[in-house]
Parts: sequence; C-alpha cells; structure tokens
Amino acid sequence: MPEAPSDNDLWKETWTESLRHASPDHDAATWLNEIDRRKMKLLFPYLPKSGRAIEVGCGSARLLCRVGRAAPLSLTALDSEPAALELAGETARAFGVRIEPVQADVRALPFADNSFDLILSGGLLEHFKDPMPVLAEMVRVIRPGGTFYADVVPRKISLYRHGEARRIRESPWLAPGVYESSFGPRDYAPWLSELGVENVRLTSCGVYPNFIGHRLPSWLRRAVSGSLEPLDGGAIAARWGWYFVIVGRKRAT
Repeated sequence: MPEAPSDNDLWKETWTESLRHASPDHDAATWLNEIDRRKMKLLFPYLPKSGRAIEVGCGSARLLCRVGRAAPLSLTALDSEPAALELAGETARAFGVRIEPVQADVRALPFADNSFDLILSGGLLEHFKDPMPVLAEMVRVIRPGGTFYADVVPRKISLYRHGEARRIRESPWLAPGVYESSFGPRDYAPWLSELGVENVRLTSCGVYPNFIGHRLPSWLRRAVSGSLEPLDGGAIAARWGWYFVIVGRKRAT
C-alpha cells in the first residue's frame, strides 16, 4: 500500500493482473509456497489459540489464509485497493478458509483499540517514508498480549543514505514507481519498544540466488533452498538476505 497515487495505480494493475490467472496450488512445490513455509515457521509459536487475526495491506492475503489453516481464528483482510480484496477472496477460496474483506487505509484502521489477537503485514512497511504511523495503528488494535508480525523487504543498495526512502525508477527488483526504504531491524526494534511491543524477535531471512525463483526445476529449487535455510538469522542473512521478519507481543497493561 504505497503512498503516492501513482503507486496505488501500480498496485491496482498488479492485483488486477493476478485476478486474470487461476489461483495456484498453494501446497505445490513452488517458490512462493516455500517462502510462505519459512514465514509460518517463524510465526507459528506466536499464533493465538483463538480470537481474531487481521492482515493489513493484505494484497493476495496468502499469509492470512495460511494462518487460518493453522489456527481457528476469525480472519480479516484489509487493503485500500478493491482489486486486492477481490484477489484475497480468491485466495481464501483456494485455501478453504473464510475472510472478512475491509477497504481502508493502514494509517487509519477502522477498528477500536485492542480488537485483534494477531496482526500481520507482509511486504508493506518498506513502502512508507515514515513507517511509524502504520506501526502505531497496527499496535493500537492489538489486544494486550496479542501478536505483532511483519516481514519487511528493505532496500540494500549502499549508494543511498541509510533510512532514506526515494522512488526507484530503474531497478531489477522493483516495478517502476515503488518506494522501498532501507530501514532495517535496528530501526524497528526501538520503534516497536516505544509503541509497547516486547519480546521482539527480528530474523533476517532469504539468502537466495537470483535464479532460484523461476529457472530451476522444483526438486532442485527445494534442494538449494533447503541448503540455504540454515543461514536465516545469521550474519550472512543480515547482509545478503532478501527480507527480515519481526514478531513480538503487545505489552500487557
């Protein structure tokens, strides 16, 4: 859910294009499913046994639907773009779960304080020059003792100043017009502590050769990915990993 109107148009095109294709097999040996598996491995110990879960900036809502498979939670998918919510509905049907779609801005969530037991975001926070308003809203709607989860894909190009967010127009990784900030784990840890999230676990993940996603047969892709997975959480992943995962609990009052 980027900030500029042109970015919103880009995401609309992305989700609309995804809707033209049949929902993939979410249990097949695909690259996206492998990424989901790693994320769920980190999130699983924090899943509540009951209650409500929400994914903000949900896009396809893949992670939310996997959570719904793993725990008996009421699921809400929130995005500003109607096409994303339509895509989330298709994902939910493919996973065999039910979701409540909500169209809203992640900087002004239309829910009361302490409404959810789990809040998720995936690939969202890096698209804001200042993530704090989004973080504050996310934490606000979590009940005390509830779980905060986010995975973040920071920019790691050293020629830009740390923490600076600017529009990337020529990039092998991003579509034109998408913001990607370089805020990393050392930035998010104190922000979340200030907002009342404790026991924060930050894990750098995703040391992947750039050819692994699409150019290898599934059996070889799984073998390469499996051999690199032990690097998650270490110094190599901190330097070369594609994303990092944040999990913590809202401080009890």
